[in-house]
Parts: sequence; structure tokens; C-alpha cells
Amino acid sequence: MFRCCIYLISLVFSGLSLADAPPSPRSISGDALDNKHAVQLSVIDTYLELHTGPGRGYPIFHVMEQGEVVYVHSRRTNWFYVSDRRNRQGWVKQEGLARTLAPTGLPAALPNIQHGDFLSQQGRVGFSLGQQDKADTASVMAGYRLLSFAGVEVEYGQIFGKQIDGISYGASLLIEPIKSWSFTPFISKGYGWQEWKQKEKLQVGTRNNFNSNYEYTGVGINYYIGYSFVVRGEFRKVHLTGDNDSLTNNAWRLGFSSFF
Repeated sequence: MFRCCIYLISLVFSGLSLADAPPSPRSISGDALDNKHAVQLSVIDTYLELHTGPGRGYPIFHVMEQGEVVYVHSRRTNWFYVSDRRNRQGWVKQEGLARTLAPTGLPAALPNIQHGDFLSQQGRVGFSLGQQDKADTASVMAGYRLLSFAGVEVEYGQIFGKQIDGISYGASLLIEPIKSWSFTPFISKGYGWQEWKQKEKLQVGTRNNFNSNYEYTGVGINYYIGYSFVVRGEFRKVHLTGDNDSLTNNAWRLGFSSFF
């Protein structure tokens, strides 16, 4: 199970680098942004580097010099989308903007990433460990926020029992109705499919594996801990339907999500 969990975690963080697809920086001839409603700052370092995307892996395409004015338009985690007087637009890391001055001559007071930023971001990926009935589970997920209070998720998981092992595929709808607290409770409704396999060989003529559809209703909490990461706990009531019978069991999981 340990090796499987490490593999699932690596899938999550490799997905982070692939999922973040920022808009390309606009050149001088591109559409101008509204600087009237942007935060205006002045560069006090020798230079300020503009990247083509919100990450150190994106190339630097322009360098602003000391004394130039920079306009701050939006933020994606700890990267800010900025422009200069000639409408060059790109991304600057938060540490770079911290070394700028406001028009008052005071250092720029940029806000830290807060729980509200998690609620305003559209994409998320994560992993979790838990139990379904008496079997251990490990899952990876990816989600997209459709509205400020609702999103959809897909997940893939593995189940490790004493007598049977299984894999699980599912999709769910999440509702997060409260946005003003320091944590976000949510309810979930999901559907999926599970495939089970007996560890011990059965009698000749009997099936060693079987499939079941499932649906669940869940409740949980997301809590922002910093650096774009959210701790997530969830309890589910799972109803499985097979070829000949059906059963209901409980499932819980605890994990991390990262938003972008």
C-alpha cells in the first residue's frame, strides 16, 4: 500500500505542473488593461523580472528597471499579473512585488494568500487516504469550480482489504454554501464504479472478481493551511449495488488539495 500511495502522490504533483495553463503575456500591441482600477507600485530594486506564466519554470521575457511604475491586476496563488506603462504584461512572484513602493512612498503591503483565494480559484488536484468499511483506501482527484459555491470532481482510487482488493472510479458534485468562515464545510453527491478481486483462489467455476456500481452522500471540511494547500476531511455513506445484492457501508478520508 505504501508504494501505491507514493505513486498516487507523484501523479498529483505532476498534474499540478500540467494543469496550470496561464494566458500568454500580451505584447505592447496587445489589448490594454484598465490601469485605473489596478494597484500602482514603483520598482525600488535594480530590476523586476516579468515571466510569461505564474511559475519559475516560465521564461523571463522582460525586465523592468528601478523607478518604473508597475500595475497589479490579478493574482494566481503567490504570483501576480502585472503590466507597465507601455502595456507589457506578465507575471511576477509575490516576493518581487514586496520590494516595491506605493505612491505614498511606503513599502507595498501585499495581502497574503487567504482561504478566500481557495474559493476563487477554479482548478484543484489532491490525494487522500482513508477507509471504506474495514478496507484501506488511497485516492487521487481533480476538480473544477463551476460557481463560487459549487464544483465537480473526478477521482481514481485503490482499495486494500484483507480478503479482497479493488479499484474505484467516480465523479461527484460538491456544494460549498458558506464562504465567510476560515474553513469551508461542504456536502457531496457522487456516483461511480468499483471492481473487486478476491485474494484467495475460489472453487473451480466460480468468479474471482466482480463489479459494483455505487452512489454516496458525503459531508466534509476544507481548511486552508498555506502555500496553496488545503487540508480536506470527508465522511461518506456509500451504497453499492452488484449483480445479485446490495449493501451500504461507511467511508472516511483525509488528504490534501492544491488549488490553481
